[in-house]
Amino acid sequence: MKILPVLALSLLASSALFAGPPEGSGRQPTTGLVAEEVKRLLADGVVAFSKGDYATARGLFETAYQIDSRNLVAINYLQKIKVLEKGVSRPMSQERQLAGVIVPKVQLKDATIGAVFDYLKSMAAKLTEGKAAVNFVLKLPEETVKTQTISLSMSGVPYTEVVKYVAELANLQVEYQQYAVLVTPKPGAAPAPAPAPVPVEGN
Repeated sequence: MKILPVLALSLLASSALFAGPPEGSGRQPTTGLVAEEVKRLLADGVVAFSKGDYATARGLFETAYQIDSRNLVAINYLQKIKVLEKGVSRPMSQERQLAGVIVPKVQLKDATIGAVFDYLKSMAAKLTEGKAAVNFVLKLPEETVKTQTISLSMSGVPYTEVVKYVAELANLQVEYQQYAVLVTPKPGAAPAPAPAPVPVEGN
Protein backbone atom coordinates (compact mmCIF):
# COMPACT_ATOMS: atom_id res chain seq x y z
CA MET A 1 0.00 0.00 0.00
CA LYS A 2 1.15 3.58 -0.74
CA ILE A 3 -0.67 5.27 2.15
CA LEU A 4 2.43 5.74 4.30
CA PRO A 5 4.51 7.66 1.69
CA VAL A 6 1.56 9.98 0.96
CA LEU A 7 1.07 10.61 4.69
CA ALA A 8 4.76 11.37 5.09
CA LEU A 9 4.67 13.92 2.27
CA SER A 10 1.65 15.63 3.86
CA LEU A 11 3.44 15.93 7.18
CA LEU A 12 6.52 17.43 5.51
CA ALA A 13 4.39 20.02 3.70
CA SER A 14 2.62 21.00 6.94
CA SER A 15 5.90 21.43 8.79
CA ALA A 16 7.19 23.67 5.99
CA LEU A 17 4.12 25.92 6.24
CA PHE A 18 4.55 26.50 9.98
CA ALA A 19 8.32 26.82 9.98
CA GLY A 20 8.21 30.57 9.15
CA PRO A 21 10.58 32.52 6.88
CA PRO A 22 14.31 31.88 7.14
CA GLU A 23 16.61 34.44 8.71
CA GLY A 24 17.29 37.51 6.56
CA SER A 25 14.16 37.07 4.41
CA GLY A 26 12.41 40.40 5.29
CA ARG A 27 11.11 39.63 8.77
CA GLN A 28 8.99 42.45 10.30
CA PRO A 29 10.78 44.62 12.92
CA THR A 30 10.19 43.81 16.53
CA THR A 31 7.98 45.97 18.77
CA GLY A 32 11.05 47.58 20.33
CA LEU A 33 12.41 48.69 16.96
CA VAL A 34 9.02 50.11 15.95
CA ALA A 35 8.83 52.09 19.19
CA GLU A 36 12.32 53.51 18.61
CA GLU A 37 11.40 54.56 15.07
CA VAL A 38 8.24 56.32 16.28
CA LYS A 39 10.24 58.03 19.01
CA ARG A 40 12.77 59.30 16.45
CA LEU A 41 10.04 60.57 14.12
CA LEU A 42 8.34 62.42 16.96
CA ALA A 43 11.59 64.01 18.14
CA ASP A 44 12.46 65.20 14.62
CA GLY A 45 8.89 66.43 14.18
CA VAL A 46 9.03 68.50 17.37
CA VAL A 47 12.30 70.10 16.24
CA ALA A 48 10.83 70.99 12.83
CA PHE A 49 7.68 72.35 14.47
CA SER A 50 9.67 74.56 16.85
CA LYS A 51 11.52 76.03 13.84
CA GLY A 52 8.24 76.83 12.11
CA ASP A 53 8.84 74.24 9.37
CA TYR A 54 5.30 72.89 9.52
CA ALA A 55 5.47 70.99 6.20
CA THR A 56 8.40 68.86 7.39
CA ALA A 57 6.86 68.44 10.83
CA ARG A 58 3.56 67.33 9.33
CA GLY A 59 5.30 64.67 7.21
CA LEU A 60 7.16 63.28 10.21
CA PHE A 61 4.10 63.20 12.46
CA GLU A 62 1.99 61.62 9.71
CA THR A 63 4.58 58.85 9.31
CA ALA A 64 4.57 58.27 13.06
CA TYR A 65 0.77 58.21 13.02
CA GLN A 66 0.74 55.61 10.23
CA ILE A 67 2.93 53.37 12.37
CA ASP A 68 1.04 54.03 15.60
CA SER A 69 -2.43 55.48 15.00
CA ARG A 70 -3.01 55.84 18.76
CA ASN A 71 0.02 58.00 19.44
CA LEU A 72 -1.33 61.10 21.17
CA VAL A 73 1.79 63.20 20.53
CA ALA A 74 1.49 62.72 16.77
CA ILE A 75 -2.27 63.33 16.86
CA ASN A 76 -1.98 66.54 18.90
CA TYR A 77 0.80 68.01 16.77
CA LEU A 78 -1.05 67.20 13.55
CA GLN A 79 -4.08 69.06 14.90
CA LYS A 80 -1.91 72.06 15.86
CA ILE A 81 -0.31 72.15 12.41
CA LYS A 82 -3.71 71.96 10.73
CA VAL A 83 -4.90 74.98 12.70
CA LEU A 84 -1.70 76.95 12.04
CA GLU A 85 -1.71 76.25 8.32
CA LYS A 86 -5.29 77.48 8.08
CA GLY A 87 -4.18 80.68 9.77
CA VAL A 88 -6.77 80.39 12.54
CA SER A 89 -4.29 80.97 15.34
CA ARG A 90 -2.31 83.68 13.58
CA PRO A 91 -3.44 86.96 15.11
CA MET A 92 -3.61 89.94 12.79
CA SER A 93 -0.85 92.42 13.49
CA GLN A 94 -1.91 95.66 15.14
CA GLU A 95 -0.68 97.74 12.21
CA ARG A 96 -2.63 95.66 9.71
CA GLN A 97 -5.75 95.82 11.86
CA LEU A 98 -5.54 99.60 12.18
CA ALA A 99 -4.83 100.02 8.47
CA GLY A 100 -8.34 98.71 7.87
CA VAL A 101 -9.88 101.41 10.06
CA ILE A 102 -10.96 104.44 8.01
CA VAL A 103 -10.96 107.81 9.74
CA PRO A 104 -13.86 109.94 8.44
CA LYS A 105 -12.25 113.22 9.46
CA VAL A 106 -9.50 114.53 11.69
CA GLN A 107 -8.95 118.21 12.41
CA LEU A 108 -6.06 119.28 14.62
CA LYS A 109 -4.90 122.85 15.18
CA ASP A 110 -1.93 123.72 17.36
CA ALA A 111 -2.43 120.53 19.39
CA THR A 112 0.36 119.35 21.66
CA ILE A 113 1.99 115.99 20.97
CA GLY A 114 0.60 114.55 24.19
CA ALA A 115 -2.93 115.70 23.35
CA VAL A 116 -2.66 114.37 19.78
CA PHE A 117 -1.78 110.82 20.83
CA ASP A 118 -4.44 110.84 23.53
CA TYR A 119 -6.90 111.84 20.82
CA LEU A 120 -5.68 109.11 18.46
CA LYS A 121 -6.04 106.52 21.21
CA SER A 122 -9.66 107.45 21.92
CA MET A 123 -10.37 107.69 18.19
CA ALA A 124 -9.28 104.07 17.61
CA ALA A 125 -11.50 102.82 20.42
CA LYS A 126 -14.46 104.80 19.09
CA LEU A 127 -14.09 103.79 15.44
CA THR A 128 -13.67 100.09 16.27
CA GLU A 129 -16.28 100.05 19.05
CA GLY A 130 -13.63 99.09 21.57
CA LYS A 131 -12.16 96.22 19.53
CA ALA A 132 -8.84 98.01 18.98
CA ALA A 133 -7.11 99.31 22.09
CA VAL A 134 -4.10 101.30 20.93
CA ASN A 135 -1.45 101.92 23.55
CA PHE A 136 0.94 104.67 22.47
CA VAL A 137 4.22 104.59 24.40
CA LEU A 138 5.85 108.01 24.09
CA LYS A 139 9.58 107.75 24.63
CA LEU A 140 10.01 111.48 24.23
CA PRO A 141 11.32 114.35 26.34
CA GLU A 142 8.61 115.72 28.59
CA GLU A 143 9.12 119.14 27.04
CA THR A 144 8.31 117.74 23.60
CA VAL A 145 5.13 116.05 24.81
CA LYS A 146 3.84 119.15 26.57
CA THR A 147 4.93 122.01 24.32
CA GLN A 148 5.48 120.84 20.72
CA THR A 149 2.36 121.40 18.62
CA ILE A 150 1.12 120.34 15.20
CA SER A 151 -1.83 121.08 12.94
CA LEU A 152 -3.40 118.51 10.63
CA SER A 153 -6.54 118.18 8.51
CA MET A 154 -7.41 114.87 6.81
CA SER A 155 -10.52 112.93 5.87
CA GLY A 156 -11.37 109.46 4.60
CA VAL A 157 -7.93 107.96 5.21
CA PRO A 158 -6.72 104.83 7.03
CA TYR A 159 -5.92 105.25 10.71
CA THR A 160 -2.28 104.29 10.11
CA GLU A 161 -1.95 107.15 7.61
CA VAL A 162 -3.10 109.63 10.25
CA VAL A 163 -0.48 108.27 12.66
CA LYS A 164 2.13 108.44 9.91
CA TYR A 165 1.43 112.10 9.10
CA VAL A 166 1.35 113.06 12.76
CA ALA A 167 4.78 111.48 13.19
CA GLU A 168 6.16 113.23 10.10
CA LEU A 169 4.87 116.63 11.18
CA ALA A 170 6.35 116.19 14.66
CA ASN A 171 9.63 114.75 13.36
CA LEU A 172 8.95 111.44 15.13
CA GLN A 173 8.99 107.78 14.20
CA VAL A 174 6.51 105.07 15.17
CA GLU A 175 7.03 101.34 15.57
CA TYR A 176 4.07 98.98 15.77
CA GLN A 177 4.73 96.26 18.31
CA GLN A 178 2.52 93.42 19.47
CA TYR A 179 0.83 95.28 22.30
CA ALA A 180 1.89 98.89 21.82
CA VAL A 181 2.90 101.58 19.36
CA LEU A 182 6.30 102.97 20.27
CA VAL A 183 6.85 106.66 19.51
CA THR A 184 10.42 107.99 19.52
CA PRO A 185 12.28 110.97 18.04
CA LYS A 186 13.69 110.50 14.58
CA PRO A 187 17.44 109.90 14.64
CA GLY A 188 19.20 113.24 14.47
CA ALA A 189 16.00 115.19 15.04
CA ALA A 190 16.45 118.58 16.67
CA PRO A 191 14.78 118.93 20.08
CA ALA A 192 11.58 120.94 20.28
CA PRO A 193 12.18 124.62 20.96
CA ALA A 194 11.68 125.64 24.56
CA PRO A 195 8.70 127.91 25.24
CA ALA A 196 9.42 131.61 25.47
CA PRO A 197 9.81 132.85 29.04
CA VAL A 198 6.87 134.76 30.46
CA PRO A 199 7.90 138.32 31.31
CA VAL A 200 7.49 139.31 34.93
CA GLU A 201 6.56 142.86 35.79
CA GLY A 202 9.20 144.81 37.61
CA ASN A 203 12.19 143.12 35.87
